[in-house]
Amino acid sequence: MNNPLPSGQWSSIGVIALAAVLFFTACAAPEKAKHIDSAGEVMRIEIAPRLENSDRVSSLDMRVEVPAPALKAGDTFLSMAIVRVMAPSALTDPQTLTASDDLGPIALTIEEDPEDPSNFRQDRRWIVQRDTAGDVEIHYTIEPRVITASTRPGPLIDTRTELWGVYGSGNTMLALPVNDWPRDVQLEWDLSEMPENARAASSLGPGPARARVDQQDLNNTFFMAGPLKSQPEDGEGAFVVYWMTPAAFDLQGAAEWTQKAYDYFVDFFGQDVDAFRVFMRTTERFQGGGGGGYNSFIFGTVEGEDRDPKEVRSLLAHEAIHHFVGGYGEGGGAGGQQWYSEGATSYYTIVLPYRAGLTTLESFIEDFNAHALNYYTNPQSGLSNEEVTRLFFSDSNAQLVPYNRGPLYFALLDYRMRQATNGAKRVDDLIFRFIEERDAADDAVAFWREIVSDALGESGGEEFDAIMSGKPLDLPMDLFGPCFSGEERELRNFARGFRPYPDEKGRTRIGPVTPGSPAAQADLQRYDIIENPETLEAAEDDCPGSSIKLNIIRQGERMTVAYTPWTLPTKGLQWNRTGVPSEQCGL
Repeated sequence: MNNPLPSGQWSSIGVIALAAVLFFTACAAPEKAKHIDSAGEVMRIEIAPRLENSDRVSSLDMRVEVPAPALKAGDTFLSMAIVRVMAPSALTDPQTLTASDDLGPIALTIEEDPEDPSNFRQDRRWIVQRDTAGDVEIHYTIEPRVITASTRPGPLIDTRTELWGVYGSGNTMLALPVNDWPRDVQLEWDLSEMPENARAASSLGPGPARARVDQQDLNNTFFMAGPLKSQPEDGEGAFVVYWMTPAAFDLQGAAEWTQKAYDYFVDFFGQDVDAFRVFMRTTERFQGGGGGGYNSFIFGTVEGEDRDPKEVRSLLAHEAIHHFVGGYGEGGGAGGQQWYSEGATSYYTIVLPYRAGLTTLESFIEDFNAHALNYYTNPQSGLSNEEVTRLFFSDSNAQLVPYNRGPLYFALLDYRMRQATNGAKRVDDLIFRFIEERDAADDAVAFWREIVSDALGESGGEEFDAIMSGKPLDLPMDLFGPCFSGEERELRNFARGFRPYPDEKGRTRIGPVTPGSPAAQADLQRYDIIENPETLEAAEDDCPGSSIKLNIIRQGERMTVAYTPWTLPTKGLQWNRTGVPSEQCGL
């Protein structure tokens, strides 16, 4: 995912983890933080976590100094999210935000957007009631979100505690000036109330950091402080992974593998990019998959959960590639550009590690076969790109389309390029041109069509039009070259139709049920208690199409539900290894 925020989306490799009652503890006013010295045109932000009983962050004291904004009475000064893609602001009382300048306190009035029924975006603004004089200092206190068993999974941008540490995103933490961007920003941390071994890092860098950014960059910056660990250990370098809770899987090994892959990505794309930072947050139960940010990515894991090393490596590689592939426009599902950003990124997540010698031919085709399986069995694969955009946040099957149709389209385009140029050019050439020139294009979609038409003639443009309208992909048997041969099969995909979760008593419950899914057809309902969860866990290893019986408690009544957690059979392609030597594969 990279970016529905617009610069942050929750995603995972090939599959998006989709999917509040808020209660904040009362606390005494925090100790006044030290003054942030002014330094010319640098805007300064200081974050001071406050601990309750020395074992939990109860609040964060936020101090922002804006150099000489020269505002007039009635000017809008600051903005902050009330809610952003289901994540609530960590500022629980907007009246407590204060501002002062050389003349003393500044009276502020508050303006709020109408409530957004979709919980996608609602903002709040502060308006000055007099002219300002000199630098303006803003102070407010935010509180971590309290999580319960009923808290819905969502983008990983809310502010939360972990162990005795804390993490969050600028989207829920920062009240920022609305004008005069980009700015030079100095980030400082006051960790005086944390244990001596406390460390802090952000998307801007480890500890105190300085960068020239715009408002969106800061909103999409991740912040983490507490018992921080990192790979590399010092937190320095072009690719760094941070976490607090020790993982139950080999996170360090995955980070080391991704560092090697990242070095290859830098050489392949030839871009002068900023350092890329990955943050892992750990929760008691599933609370979202992952999300992109400013030169960074955050992903979630469940405490004590083992994970397939390949899945973790692919996740990290996928998000690192987003750093190079980028997007256009407003980004993410809301901007409709995921056909490109997720399509090209998912394609390169398979291709580039293989070219770097970090994966095998077997892994290469296994991953593309998985995309093909998901594409053919997804009932929404025939949606147009416009329909995918419209349904992105309400239909999990629609949300998956760019992650599977996208990489297959780019593989098809690579095939067309190899055929047209006798192997002299690849889809890489088209993507490199798009990355270099897209910002100057008035219409990025029209520009991409121009690129493929220039390379392949009008047939290339027409094929792109067909893909965007949702017409089936015309995938050849030799799509991946001489080392693989396509075969048409009857395909079925495991489709639970909901995400199970443990409630406060440890019982397995059914999460939101996807409309039209096998679970919906079996009349399974949200909040049903599953008494035999082991049957559900084993179902994915059964023969495709096998039915199971779930013992359910619904509102105190016991019942048994017959359930077939598989998609209906459909025809589609899968590719097999041929006897051609690997050195002749040309991948």
